[in-house]
Amino acid sequence: MTYKKILRNGIAMTVAVGLFSGVPINAMAADLNELQKQQQDIQNQRSAIDNHIDEKDHEVSVLERKQQTTAAELESLVKSITETNKKLQKQQQEVAITNAEVSQLKNEISVLQKSIQERLDLLKDRARAIQVNGNGQAYMNVILASDNFSDFIDRATMVSTLVNADKDIMTDQKKDEDALSSKQNQTETKLASLKKLSTEIALSKNNLESQKSQKDELILAIAAEKDLTQQQKNDLLAKQDTLSASEKAIAGNIQAEQNRQAELQLAAARKASAERAAKEEAAKAATAQARSKTVTRTESQQESSAVSIPSISAGSSTGMFIKPAAGILTSGFSDRTNPVTGEHESHKGQDIAAGGSVPIYAAAGGTVVFSGFGAPGSGYGGYGYVVEIDHGNGYQTLYGHMRAGSLQVVAGQSVSQGQGIGMMGSTGQSTGQHLHFEIHKNGVPVDPSPYI
Repeated sequence: MTYKKILRNGIAMTVAVGLFSGVPINAMAADLNELQKQQQDIQNQRSAIDNHIDEKDHEVSVLERKQQTTAAELESLVKSITETNKKLQKQQQEVAITNAEVSQLKNEISVLQKSIQERLDLLKDRARAIQVNGNGQAYMNVILASDNFSDFIDRATMVSTLVNADKDIMTDQKKDEDALSSKQNQTETKLASLKKLSTEIALSKNNLESQKSQKDELILAIAAEKDLTQQQKNDLLAKQDTLSASEKAIAGNIQAEQNRQAELQLAAARKASAERAAKEEAAKAATAQARSKTVTRTESQQESSAVSIPSISAGSSTGMFIKPAAGILTSGFSDRTNPVTGEHESHKGQDIAAGGSVPIYAAAGGTVVFSGFGAPGSGYGGYGYVVEIDHGNGYQTLYGHMRAGSLQVVAGQSVSQGQGIGMMGSTGQSTGQHLHFEIHKNGVPVDPSPYI
């Protein structure tokens, strides 16, 4: 196979690799300098891709650390939720025990009340007898009516016993009344304490479960971002392989060109040696050699034109609600560009912004419909920590982007106007601390301005 055929096959292979990899290769570049330039271009591209691959490896490492940290936080939250559930179970057991104690206390109270009533009736009878017989004169008459001294002693002893019995009745009456009051106070105090503790545990559980929902969503987002980054890295590796193949093909062409030049130099040396040996035919040999070079150059130019291949280019106010939080109104009920997504949207409420720890209050009394983290698909996606309250008569209010762990109400709880429900934050789709406040009438968002 002649050098020209080898050169044609090498150029065709290089063009094919260039079409596959997207690397622009000039098929007309048959000289060594152009091939070396193309080789340098591919090496530069490979170096740039190596840098991108290193960046993707770093991004994957950062995401893995973030994933581990979030998983540890989630595990801690799950443990806290488990402990809270145990507290709730223990609390429920204590409630059951206390209810049994309350039932027992009620029975004891009933017995005490009956005893107290019986004593009251007895004392009333005694008082009535004394009143009828002259304020204690009856006891004296009994003693004075004795027949003899022995009878006198017996009657005096009996009267003393009756008087002491009346005193004992009064003492027992006072004791039972005090016991009744103590048991009633004890019951009321214990029930109030249990109710307060149950509310605190329920609020803590709700906040923990809301934070768990947020961590679940974050873990999914990190995993998706990690998969995307890994895919981008794989794409870069594939492109790197393609560039390696292109570089290998061009290296072969460079070697072929270098071999061709070596053969030409060797042929020139042999011709010079033959010219010196043939002194007698020096003139003819010189003339023939000149003609041979001219013919060879012409044929080379013609065949170079015959294998020409086109170059490859690169591709192409009613007053029924109160203001729920202190702060400045930064965005009203209107069409706007979403500051997070950059897309045009209908802003369904008001944004109230303020710095520091800002409490949020129920705009009106009602029943809590939802209190937690607005996970995707829940109907509250993007709101972060959110509370919705139903006020009756077709009105509902919604409070979004609240601070994590600040929720002070649970679903089903009744709230009054001005009651604290949480703290202002920046969770969900939010660019800074503020409260997103909505009023719904019959399920349709309305401008809050006329209602506040």
